[in-house]
Amino acid sequence: MLRALTLTLLCALASACALSPQQIDVSPKADVQTANVGHNQPVQVIAVDSRDQQAFGTRGGVYKETALVRPANDVKDAIAQAVRQGLQEQGFNAFNPGPDATRLEVRLEQLDYIPEDGSVVNEVTLNLNLLAEASRGDVIHTGTYKSSVVNDVPFTPSAGRNQKMVNDILSGALTRLLNDPKMQAFLAGNDNP
Repeated sequence: MLRALTLTLLCALASACALSPQQIDVSPKADVQTANVGHNQPVQVIAVDSRDQQAFGTRGGVYKETALVRPANDVKDAIAQAVRQGLQEQGFNAFNPGPDATRLEVRLEQLDYIPEDGSVVNEVTLNLNLLAEASRGDVIHTGTYKSSVVNDVPFTPSAGRNQKMVNDILSGALTRLLNDPKMQAFLAGNDNP
């Protein structure tokens, strides 16, 4: 009886160390004030996901090479939608911009999900690098928005928890981009913000 109980306990511990892959829905939302800073200026939004791989990272555990955290949807489309919505709320025309619009390229260069070492994960670090390049004719204005967030988690994170962490860091970067006074001024027509 004791041998069977010990064997059951060891099997349970071994399976706890093996983590399955997860797919999460990327749906950031920029936190902007409804205003008319854009004065209906047209902005064409282009999002680019220039990360080296589709997965954000690994969940860790004993088989970390296969326990990947991946997006369930198109990351660049989700970013473009969030930026367009935020610009629209700020009074820009981002949904029907036309051919003479200011071009805003938002490039996700890094979004890394890094669990702590070991078979039990109680801490996850996310690192993000977002580059925005606005251009009108020969004039260009750029902004870089970086974040690094350490999340303490009592248990190895579920898909829902990982989804929230990824969307929170991405939403924060998009919020900083859209609330950047110099970027707002350039998008509103000022070539020298």
